[in-house]
Amino acid sequence: MMFRLLRSPGVTVDNVFHFPREGRVQGIFAALLFRRGQNVSSTSLAAAIWSDPPVSADANVRTYIAKLRRFLADISPELHERLATVHGGYRFDILDGELDLARSNELWNEGRRAMSRSDFRGAVEALQSASALWAETPGQDVAAQGWLDHRFAMLREQRFALAEDLAAARIASGDGLSAIAGLPEIDDPNLAREKSAALMLVACYRAGNLPAALRIFAAARATLRREFGVDPGSWLQTLHHAALRRDDALLFSDQLLVSLSRDAEPRPQHSNLTARMA
Repeated sequence: MMFRLLRSPGVTVDNVFHFPREGRVQGIFAALLFRRGQNVSSTSLAAAIWSDPPVSADANVRTYIAKLRRFLADISPELHERLATVHGGYRFDILDGELDLARSNELWNEGRRAMSRSDFRGAVEALQSASALWAETPGQDVAAQGWLDHRFAMLREQRFALAEDLAAARIASGDGLSAIAGLPEIDDPNLAREKSAALMLVACYRAGNLPAALRIFAAARATLRREFGVDPGSWLQTLHHAALRRDDALLFSDQLLVSLSRDAEPRPQHSNLTARMA
């Protein structure tokens, strides 16, 4: 059994995925999964699905909870019992290993540990498994407002960060072309993510396509200026200058990719690389 937050909120039982069809019932289920094992008040649940809860919010929440109970009971009586009524609200209990978000985080940490010991193929395997649990845009079809909308926004940011770590592992393992496919397009506003731009620059350079690497930097700089009124950070500029100098020692360094997978603003630890990036 696996409860899902990274796709439509629902549950997979015996390889069959079940999810509530009504948007606000999905929102209530998602809110309870995010706060699994905790008592969640009716007021908090209302704030998760309405930006301005109606006067009838408490009654409406009770209606959505009743629909959620029927949804769970239709799958399994045991699932129905997971949803408890507590003083002032509700609680949904799940066991260790039953939430896709927790499983993804375990695999992500496993992949990062593999990267840190230069086991790049092991890192790719773990990070691919983590990535496979995610939808393109978590929470896209959920009636989410307030704190629940914020939690889904955090998940979408996390998905980008996971994609960047997977790209770093793929580049390090020699599969730069598939790494680029998982990163923003050159005209995508997400190219303002300097880590994505850095990975694309390194992948293109390693593939022998210096003009493409330089175009990536130019596009990232234009996006940062347009969206935020700033220039690229010093470390992305350093990679750009390294490409102009054809500095293979830096741009083909495995330690560079380990740092890119570890930090938002990488600082390689090897003394020679540190001097180059300073």
